[in-house]
Amino acid sequence: MRTTIVLLVALTTSLVGVTLLLPRLQALPSPISVQGQGPTVQRLERLFHLVTTRAAIADVLVGEGEGCRGAWLIRGDALIGVDLSRAEILDKDDEARRATVRLPPPEVMQARVDHQRTKTWQVSRMAWLPWNADQDRLRDSVMLQAQQLVAQAAGSAESIQQAKAAAAAIITGFYGEVGWCVQVTWASEAAGRP
Repeated sequence: MRTTIVLLVALTTSLVGVTLLLPRLQALPSPISVQGQGPTVQRLERLFHLVTTRAAIADVLVGEGEGCRGAWLIRGDALIGVDLSRAEILDKDDEARRATVRLPPPEVMQARVDHQRTKTWQVSRMAWLPWNADQDRLRDSVMLQAQQLVAQAAGSAESIQQAKAAAAAIITGFYGEVGWCVQVTWASEAAGRP
């Protein structure tokens, strides 16, 4: 008899528990499926510029003029990047999650002479008259030339290739994280800027 009462209480408790839990089990939300849109021109444009490479430059410049002659050990660096506001989506397959993105060629975005590491090697006067020599003006002219030298050296074919490889790796890796296979192609440098 005790066994029957225990079984009856257990059965009643189970039925009450199921009755109370059933509405909650039915109210559980179904799994939600979310898919990203993959690459879009608007999303790439929001990134604006993608800096991929920093090129370090060192050279010696010799300047003569203003009644002086001097030599400077120039050190500088430049940032090379891609203007993503000019990116294009050439081909996009949402079902296969594949896309082809065409980027403009990388370009030197900022070049600078590092004045802390740039050193004056030697500056000497060549003029006989003391008021005919202007060392400051010569130095300013050489530093302007140094700025142009850093920008030109940073834009070498090797630096541009490094920037292309880095940009392609970043873009493909970024979209690969969300399940997209993106191929990067490059616009012709002959096409120029818009």
